[in-house]
Amino acid sequence: MAVIIKGRLIDAKDPLICVPVMGKSATEILNRANELAESGVPMIEWRADHFEGLSDSAKVRDVLDGLREITTDTILLATVRTKDQGGEASMSQEELKTLLIEIAQAHAADLIDVEYFSFENPARLITRLQERGALVVLSHHDFVETPKRAVMRTLLSSMTEQDADIIKLAVMPVSMQDVSNLLSVTAWFSEEYPGLPIITMSMGSMGAISRVGGFCFGSCMTFASDGDAASAPGQIPYEDVKNIINLLKN
Repeated sequence: MAVIIKGRLIDAKDPLICVPVMGKSATEILNRANELAESGVPMIEWRADHFEGLSDSAKVRDVLDGLREITTDTILLATVRTKDQGGEASMSQEELKTLLIEIAQAHAADLIDVEYFSFENPARLITRLQERGALVVLSHHDFVETPKRAVMRTLLSSMTEQDADIIKLAVMPVSMQDVSNLLSVTAWFSEEYPGLPIITMSMGSMGAISRVGGFCFGSCMTFASDGDAASAPGQIPYEDVKNIINLLKN
């Protein structure tokens, strides 16, 4: 089934470029999100794990209320990245689940990130978020290595069974063969599950090609840095990513 967000079809033919906002204060978050939205960035990721008020649900709700007004025409992804997955959040499974449900209930985020291995029953949480109107990106990040192709295929297949709207896999290469393997698996997934959008990336400078050319293999989205502020290793500035993708598309 096609995924359409704010009138935009999510697929690899017209890949989305998402820029993370990682401010610590509400003012910093909202000011930067407003600048990005006004500049025409198609998608913003609020990396809520960097927010200094994350433990206060009222403060989280205030930020989400502000982001809802700012992102009327911009797709908003809300992410609470845990330390195990390369982020800043340190909380129990129940605390994280409660927070994600509160984010969904605010009806500001179009998409909410759910870490596959952070929950004993991710499918149940995914259903609860979807019932509250959010679409779900089910993600896994490996900052140590790129698993073998068979392992990545098995992992992605198991992730499809959780009924998320989009699947995301990010891995760390130690050789260009690793990058090739990730892109190969992306192409395999796109053929095996044509109705389910996937986001993949090979991190670090070695994997940069996957961030600008991944859509050629079926990845529907990429993440670009906001100037010098990158949320993951190897992110390229937004304008550079946009220009390269436009060249490759044409």
